[in-house]
Amino acid sequence: MSEQEEVVDDLSKPGVLAGISWAVSSAYRWTMQDYNPRAGHKPGWVGYTAHQLTCDRMDRVFSCGDYHLPVGLPAEAGMDAVQEGLPDEDFREMPRIAPGLVTYSPLNGSPGWLFGSRRWLLQSFQYGESRKIRWATKSETKRRVASYPDPDQPDLFSGVGLVLDGFEIPPIIMEESEGETDIVTLVLAHSIHRELKERELFLGRPNLVSHQAWHWRHDLMAHPPAPGGGMHINNDPQPYTPNPNDVVSDAPVRLRKTPQERNGNETSG
Repeated sequence: MSEQEEVVDDLSKPGVLAGISWAVSSAYRWTMQDYNPRAGHKPGWVGYTAHQLTCDRMDRVFSCGDYHLPVGLPAEAGMDAVQEGLPDEDFREMPRIAPGLVTYSPLNGSPGWLFGSRRWLLQSFQYGESRKIRWATKSETKRRVASYPDPDQPDLFSGVGLVLDGFEIPPIIMEESEGETDIVTLVLAHSIHRELKERELFLGRPNLVSHQAWHWRHDLMAHPPAPGGGMHINNDPQPYTPNPNDVVSDAPVRLRKTPQERNGNETSG
């Protein structure tokens, strides 16, 4: 089985891919509803806003960040806080994922989320140009992630420095040196055509040394995951009421930040 097949299979069963797809869909729906060039919005506003909202939606669906809940609670816990600020349609469509299944896992300041040994970072790109992403021009973190060898040919280019498009890429430093022996970092690439409002969404392994830009990529628009990952969705918000007999290490409350604090802690995709 190829790495692509393994990743898609692993992330499909518990509804993680459904949560990812919902987060990006909700973020762009809200963004494009507000986008108005006549109000002074520039094209870059779409990318910045969609990135901020995608981070927020990821945290909501996976109970991370401002929406953190203790591990072990049911998927329906705390929906009152998650629903706040969401359009009704988005809340109805949101998969219910058990807290703790996915955790927030940034890499060098780049927002990321982790399920098992699979982490994904965010990256925007120009609509229709997913195969032409120039990873050598991205952040050092993205360049290093893209410099990892082909998972099906792990020795290719391993341990050598590269000069690509005028950018010097240091020798590949495997994630073992960062204390993350089993983590594989992927990229969730997203885009939209502003006039047509058509989206693209790919999860894959970026490739620095090929004009194809990817070792592999999974098209989440062409192959949408089952809604809710096959889980039952209850539309009635359920507040979190702690059991006094339960023992948890932290107070079971949601940590909510001001918009200023939230924006200051996130970086652009």
